[in-house]
Amino acid sequence: MRGGVGLRVAALLAALACAAGAAACGDDDDGGGGGGGPATLNVGVIPIADVAPLYLGIDKGFFKEQQLTIKPQLAEGGAAITPAVLSGDFQIGFSNTISLLIAASEDLPVQIISQGVLGGKTEKEAWADLLVLKDGPIKQPKDLEGKTIAVNTLENICEVTIKASLEKDGVAVDTLKFTEVPFPDMNAALEAGRVDAACVVEPFVSQGKAGAARGIAPFYVRTAPDLTVATYFTSTQYAEQNPEVVDRFVEAMSKSLTYAQSHPDEVRQVLLDYTEIPPEAAEQIKLPVWRTDLNEPTIEKLSELSEKYGLIEEQPDLDELIRE
Repeated sequence: MRGGVGLRVAALLAALACAAGAAACGDDDDGGGGGGGPATLNVGVIPIADVAPLYLGIDKGFFKEQQLTIKPQLAEGGAAITPAVLSGDFQIGFSNTISLLIAASEDLPVQIISQGVLGGKTEKEAWADLLVLKDGPIKQPKDLEGKTIAVNTLENICEVTIKASLEKDGVAVDTLKFTEVPFPDMNAALEAGRVDAACVVEPFVSQGKAGAARGIAPFYVRTAPDLTVATYFTSTQYAEQNPEVVDRFVEAMSKSLTYAQSHPDEVRQVLLDYTEIPPEAAEQIKLPVWRTDLNEPTIEKLSELSEKYGLIEEQPDLDELIRE
């Protein structure tokens, strides 16, 4: 097992032991709701455009309709959110699909419950791109061999989809080096020369391209059209103990996803509530794609790629990972 994977799994196992062994690891005041009563949910999210439907759903009252109070909790990525969900600190989490596949491959009790965000059907719809400097030494994908690429968390969906995308261009992807940089800092790291390329998503892609950067490989779309990039998930324990609460969250989330897709102006407005981008930047960004369908074939493809690139030793059972 690769060192990074082993360390992450150890952290997840520690979180799982915490959840199983002591109520103090979580917050007993949150997440209850028994059956159909009110519930307060701490939801782990990343401050990127992907999670706009959650915030929009809060503003529009979709969760209130389901007697749910949502408390978004900001984190760097799915690799950090997953342990928090397993420990009970968060009841729901937003995570890239790879982090959940890794957790499930180690028999950790996570369950995908709702679509989060899709990568788009074509490169025209792509809202994520591998950015390099316009006037830098990287002129074509092959120039990235042996170079360093910034990702928000190591061994997650950035790494897998960038490798899958660049491999199509004949790049020796085993020579690539990856380093962690938070999404809001990606463009600065690239411009300062600390990295050679960066895995960037909106609202930061448009900002980078308006400045010193250009896109070289829209990795999500190139991996698979309508790729399921990230989903909302919970722990198996929480789903079993609070099935009606989870069902109500899914219903409200589905309404939020559908509403966000058809109301782009309101999405751009809500971005100002939880990201630090200026209003003029929010008006220019390319919005992600939101639907309720999980597009399970693309989750299966990501599972295959995760095994191919050594992030998991064995593919998990998707029937167990995805809640019916």
